[in-house]
Amino acid sequence: MITSSELISLVKGYDPNASEDLIRKAYIFAMEAHGVQKRASGAPYFYHPAEVAKFLAELKLDVQTVITGLLHDVIEDTPVTFGELEEIFGAEIAFLVEGVTKLTKINYTSSDMHQAENFRKFLLAISKDIRVLIVKLIDRLNNMQTLNYVTSIEKRKKISRETLEIYAPLAERIGMSIIKEEMEDLAFYNLHPEEYSAISLRLDRIREKDHNFVQNTILELERVFKDAEITAEISGREKKIYSIWLKMQRQNVTLEQITDIVAFRIIVNTIQECYLSLGVIHTNYPITPGKFKDYISIPKLNDYRSLHTTVIGPLKQAIEVQIRTKEMHRVADEGIAAHWSYKNDEVIPGKDDPKNYSWIRSLLTILQSSGSSEEIMAHSKLEIFENEVFCFTPTGDLIALPRGATAVDFAYEIHSDVGNTCIGVKINGKIVPLKTVLRNGDQVEIITSPYQCPEVVWERFVVTGKAKACIKKFTKAHEKSEFIALGLQLVRYIFAEANVYFSENLIDLKNFACSSMAKFYHDLGKGVILPESVRSMVPNSEYRVNVRDNYICLVDFTPGIAVHFSECCSPILGDKIVGIFVHKKGIEVHIAGSECIEAKKGFMIKVKWNQHDEVDATFIARLRIVIKNETESFAIITNIISNNGAGITNLKVEHRSTEFFDLLVDIKVKDSNHIGEVQAALRACSVVQSVRKL
Repeated sequence: MITSSELISLVKGYDPNASEDLIRKAYIFAMEAHGVQKRASGAPYFYHPAEVAKFLAELKLDVQTVITGLLHDVIEDTPVTFGELEEIFGAEIAFLVEGVTKLTKINYTSSDMHQAENFRKFLLAISKDIRVLIVKLIDRLNNMQTLNYVTSIEKRKKISRETLEIYAPLAERIGMSIIKEEMEDLAFYNLHPEEYSAISLRLDRIREKDHNFVQNTILELERVFKDAEITAEISGREKKIYSIWLKMQRQNVTLEQITDIVAFRIIVNTIQECYLSLGVIHTNYPITPGKFKDYISIPKLNDYRSLHTTVIGPLKQAIEVQIRTKEMHRVADEGIAAHWSYKNDEVIPGKDDPKNYSWIRSLLTILQSSGSSEEIMAHSKLEIFENEVFCFTPTGDLIALPRGATAVDFAYEIHSDVGNTCIGVKINGKIVPLKTVLRNGDQVEIITSPYQCPEVVWERFVVTGKAKACIKKFTKAHEKSEFIALGLQLVRYIFAEANVYFSENLIDLKNFACSSMAKFYHDLGKGVILPESVRSMVPNSEYRVNVRDNYICLVDFTPGIAVHFSECCSPILGDKIVGIFVHKKGIEVHIAGSECIEAKKGFMIKVKWNQHDEVDATFIARLRIVIKNETESFAIITNIISNNGAGITNLKVEHRSTEFFDLLVDIKVKDSNHIGEVQAALRACSVVQSVRKL
């Protein structure tokens, strides 16, 4: 165990101005607080926080973070309170310790959603100060290093599963690859000991068989770089066992079939020398096609930068080569912690400030946009644990998103207002559906309209936590008022059906367990209260009068919240329609006479369009368009649709021949007259063979 004097010496080595008294006070305070507590190994509990503090000091982190390492368990495991820490060590250290404590309390494998509130508080802490996460990761690594002392196999597996599924991805997200890889291997050993041992034994045999391979390859690479007059540090590093196992699973191969078990690193002084070194490698050794990646030009979200290439090396064996500068190498190993290290007695400022990391900014948006703690937990975990895809705006700005992200995710990443008003998208110059999945290198242009608002259906295909949170926020803002409005129309409809004028005095709220009429309308509109139960409360014949208006008007509602337009027949303003009341959903609208109505079960309702001129609503209509296979045909029909005031929301090529394209096109229109105008304009075009509404 490191002593207080050794810890002070370690910290003073990179921060001469660090307070010796404060470090010594924290060391003694933590030792006394933990007292006679023991670890599973039988060693004094204080050995653990002392080791965490030592690791943080070796990363050259600021003195507040090192002290947090010493104190990180005192709130959780001793009678010490947050108030005591704040009084003795100040608000900053108390905040950091409490943030680590919040994460410690989270049981990720539990379905008990009260854990979500702790997760929300933790996200708030790391979005304000990423050092909370750094301390927690070092804490978890030290616990994994001593996990063999835990006697319960199930407990070891539970801790290892959390480490592999939660903490290792978090370490990767902030670029701390050394911590990530060690945690993965330790977790893999406890979860799959047989597979771990098998790969370890095979690696031993490979090393024994080719015991000079790494050294001879390094010597040959050093000769090549000496001839090129480039000063470089060259080393070989074997891939970790868990990483090898993952590759075996992904590619369905045996260990012997993996040719790049060893990665060779070339460390140079400048970015220019990185690219010169790449030229040296590619000049001397044949490249493996498709295996080159430039993370210097396009860094990973965690700020990892390096050139990766795979070549047939000097010993006629495939090798992976990673080329980077010394600073890049430091960030590759330490990640975000490298930006908190001391240089000339100051934390590195400016653009390298961890608070400027885009994924941390996204967490802040999620915290502001999401409602319940459960939503925050779901959305933010999406944000933290995904791989990246890199796309560009028309002006060349780089936008990094999780794999599987769509154009709508891209729009929300630019700004929530852009996402809320996006009506269309061009990817690489072509108009495509908003749900199109993005690929690396795509140029994405978002088309917006001040009259557009988020559609509920977007939730089905967006993948980023930020997009989901913003769409949910909009939906919730409108949901309550729309269900109340629908409930009011529905109760009037039920009374009108019985030729009885509706009055609120006729509703006994106690029968529906409602505290107010607003609650009654809401529950009726949402389907919590069924129309049949209200119908049974309508007064007898002595209250009956002739009521003419026996319809529910629809256009006043946002599609997809309380009123859902059927996707099977896509009704639009002007069509003859019928409504089906769906439990806990609202009204589903179909074209009258549609075949899909027969399969539906529910309370049938007469519905009609609101015919007022001031109504500003849009509907989705599906057209089947057959066009000639000629140059610019697609551009011509999209321009016709756009020039006639409609917008394309989806486009699919159903069939293609040498002469024709058969397209399914979903467009936004105002009413049946509007769709008729669009069809007429398309039919008048020479490249259009036929048009019909489905």
